[in-house]
Amino acid sequence: MNLLLLLGIPIGIGLLYLGSEWLVKGGKGLALRLGVPPFVIGLTILAFGSSAPECITSIVSTETPEIITGNVIGSNIANIGLAIGLAAIISPMAAKFSTMRFELGMMLAVSLAMFALAFIGYAGFIVGAIFVAALFVFVYVVYRLKKNDEEGQASYTSEVVEEKEDSLGYPILALMVVIGLIMLYFGARFFVNGAVELSHIFGMSEMFIGLVVVAVGTSLPEICISVLAARRGENEMAVANIVGSNIFNVLFVLGIGALLVDVPIPDSALIFHLPIMLLLTAAMMLAVYRKDRVSRPVGALFLAVYVAYVAIMMAIPSLTI
Repeated sequence: MNLLLLLGIPIGIGLLYLGSEWLVKGGKGLALRLGVPPFVIGLTILAFGSSAPECITSIVSTETPEIITGNVIGSNIANIGLAIGLAAIISPMAAKFSTMRFELGMMLAVSLAMFALAFIGYAGFIVGAIFVAALFVFVYVVYRLKKNDEEGQASYTSEVVEEKEDSLGYPILALMVVIGLIMLYFGARFFVNGAVELSHIFGMSEMFIGLVVVAVGTSLPEICISVLAARRGENEMAVANIVGSNIFNVLFVLGIGALLVDVPIPDSALIFHLPIMLLLTAAMMLAVYRKDRVSRPVGALFLAVYVAYVAIMMAIPSLTI
C-alpha cells in the first residue's frame, strides 16, 4: 500500500477545485477588462472553466482510458443525482423551460449520442473531433439564440459580477490563469494516481473508480455552485450550470479524451450506467417541461436514485467491468 499515492486523492481534489477557481476568476477578469459582454463570458469562460477539472483529468488518464469513460458518465449522473438532488431539497429550483429548451434538448441529444457509441464499444479520434466541433457549434447557436434575449441570458450572466479580481491588472489576472492551469494539471495527476492506487488496494475496477471517486471529485465545482446557488435562491443559475456541464462533459471531456486515445465504452455502460444517465436526464427535462422547476420531492427522488445506483455497483462489482 502506497499511502503517499492515496494522499493524492484529497490533495488532487483541492488543487482541482482551486485551479478551476483561479482559472475562471483570472479569465473572467481579463475578459471584463477587455470589454467582453458578461453573457459571452458566462457562455464561454465560466462554462469551460467549470468543466476544466474533468477535461484535465481526461488528458492525464490516457494510460487508463476506462477512467475517462467512468468520469464522463459518473459526473453526469452525479451532477443530476447529487448536485440537483441536494440543491432542490434545500430549495425548489425554478427553471423556465421556454428559456432553456435548446440546452435541455442538447443535453438529451448528447446523452443519446453517447448511448449510441456504446454499441460500437469505443470513442475514437473521429468521434472526438466531431464532439469537439459540435461543442463549438453549440456555443455559437446558444449565442445566436440569446444575444438579444435578456431573460435567456440571465442564467449565464448571474455569476459574472464585478469582484475585486476584476480590478486587478492584466499581469496579475494572466498569472492567475497560468497558476490555475498548473494547479489543474498537477491536481489531476495526483488525483488520478491516487484513484488508481485505491482501485489496486481494494480490488476495484478503474471503471468504478472513474464512475464514483473521480466523477464526484471532479464534479465538486458544479456540486458546490448548485448547492450555494440554491441557498442564495439563484435556482435557475444552478439548473443552467448543470445542464451546461453535462453537455460539456460529453462533447468536451470525452471529445478531448478520444482525440488522444481510443476511449472504451464497455458493455456494462450500455446495460446499466448509460440507461441511468439517460433516465436522470429525461426525468430532469420532464420536470422542467411540466412545472418550470425541480421540486423538493423530485430532488429527493434524484438523490435516492444516485444512492441506489452506487449501492447496486458496490453489491454487483461485475457492473463496473
